[in-house]
Amino acid sequence: MKEFKQGTNIGRFTVLYPITNKEYTQTYCVADKYNHQYFMKVYDMVKIPDVLRRGEDPQEVWAYEQIGVCDNLLRLYKHGYEIIDGNKIAYLVTSFFQGKLLSQYIDEKGRLPYDEALDIALGIVNAVQHLNKHSICHLDITPQNILLEDDLQGGFIPKLFDLELAVEYNEQGETRCSPRRLEKINPYYSRSELLMKQEVSEEDDTFSIGAIIYTMITAKRPWADCTFKPDIPYAEKHLQMNRWRHKHPANSIIEPLHPTNNDVSQASANLYVAMEQTMDHHINTDTLERILKRENTDLNKIALEVAREDTRSAEDLTGFASIAGMDDLKQNLSQHVIWPLRHPEKAKEYRITLPNGLLLYGPPGCGKTYFATKLASELRWKMKLISTASIGSAYQHETQSNIRQLFMEAERFKPCVLCIDEIDGILSTRSDMQGDARHNDEVNEFLVQLNNCNQRGILVVGTTNRKELIDPAALRAGRLEIHVEIKAPDEEMRKRLFEMYLRNRPLADDLDIAELAKMTKGYASVDVTYVVNEAALVAAIADEPISQQHLVSVIHNHVSSLKTGAPRIGFE
Repeated sequence: MKEFKQGTNIGRFTVLYPITNKEYTQTYCVADKYNHQYFMKVYDMVKIPDVLRRGEDPQEVWAYEQIGVCDNLLRLYKHGYEIIDGNKIAYLVTSFFQGKLLSQYIDEKGRLPYDEALDIALGIVNAVQHLNKHSICHLDITPQNILLEDDLQGGFIPKLFDLELAVEYNEQGETRCSPRRLEKINPYYSRSELLMKQEVSEEDDTFSIGAIIYTMITAKRPWADCTFKPDIPYAEKHLQMNRWRHKHPANSIIEPLHPTNNDVSQASANLYVAMEQTMDHHINTDTLERILKRENTDLNKIALEVAREDTRSAEDLTGFASIAGMDDLKQNLSQHVIWPLRHPEKAKEYRITLPNGLLLYGPPGCGKTYFATKLASELRWKMKLISTASIGSAYQHETQSNIRQLFMEAERFKPCVLCIDEIDGILSTRSDMQGDARHNDEVNEFLVQLNNCNQRGILVVGTTNRKELIDPAALRAGRLEIHVEIKAPDEEMRKRLFEMYLRNRPLADDLDIAELAKMTKGYASVDVTYVVNEAALVAAIADEPISQQHLVSVIHNHVSSLKTGAPRIGFE
């Protein structure tokens, strides 16, 4: 796009000097007839991608018209069209600023003081809340899109600008981000759900704010060691970022910033918990604002208060959001299973083999079947859950017929997750003994049906407590090729399980979730669920909030199901 010279008149404004020049947009400092300065953005209406239009206008114009006035957003003064040198342009004029970009300020100053970073974060939150009130996600909140305007007291007023990629989202349903828009989004400051699944949520902007907080207090971008070649395709770029996040999840880069008890301040505590909650959990801007305004430097207490504010119960959550912990596993499956299945055309272009089957194995009571159902929910595929007992038959050849019928039914419902519980019951190792010929035929039939079922729109998920019993031929590539161990929850996962299952219940002020996680070492996931439900029952009968003592009493009287095979119930 040809740059306009100083003195060029555009919509009764005069160009003073250029600021940026891109393929289809330019920005300028302009002045009106009274010599008042403004910020002007110009769009080449021939080169602007269709995805950034709304009707005949640039979508950015529409976004500014929706939001009105906000102290932490640039204000739209005028917009219109001009024909200059035979080219049609659209222009929008916003308030000008005296100050610098947040990215420039960090480059100059390095790590920002906690109090200063907190004030900037609150200003960005205010801007995003204003956008969210109009069901708009910014989607491109980075240090390069935040202005620090000088105020009259020697400080800054943070202002969010550049609504070029902003999108209207539907709170009640799914909103998709088109690939053309997605390829322009900065992956360092964007949620994996947006990059990999193209799903838009108000949580995308809160994630970005958490990532910016990280940059302000470290002077580095999150996952700074992950670099991209300039010409790398956006799909590979996002895959590469997600591979990096799998190796370096959010909690691993946040944990080293944990304030110590000796130097913790109100600002550092609030910023740390805000980072943790936005980059590793799912919260909206109202909750984020409350975290940033807390008056409590106890990190565990702040986190517990945040958990109490989340009105979603464990039953309300869907997909991987309803699984506490297992972040590395969820990230791995999102990349290697969910992304190829959700993007078959892109997988075909890059000749990526679609996954055929998964084997979930591990001790009983740790959520293998539950994980399979949530995988189907995350894919938004239909699910057929069966037990091996329902396939078997006492009549010769009928089991083989049942296996064929099972896969035919799954194909009719494609795309379908076919989950077979305790799959070792039907796929146990074949034998050379003549008396086992019938079982061998059944295994052979299953293997035939299992071959390349991904081409029929079926993802087979088998669960088992005894992986070693399964016939080796079933575990090779093209069959149950991905093996996932669902282990007993570690301390961090038990902590998250308690947080999840205590949500949206009346809670006392003395809860210490970290201590509960330590006390339940060796517990399966179902044991944590049992402890919370049993304590809730006792508290409900007594008509009082669930307290630490309620939970501790249940723990002392409960033996892990990994030792006994079932929770113990009854009376002392």
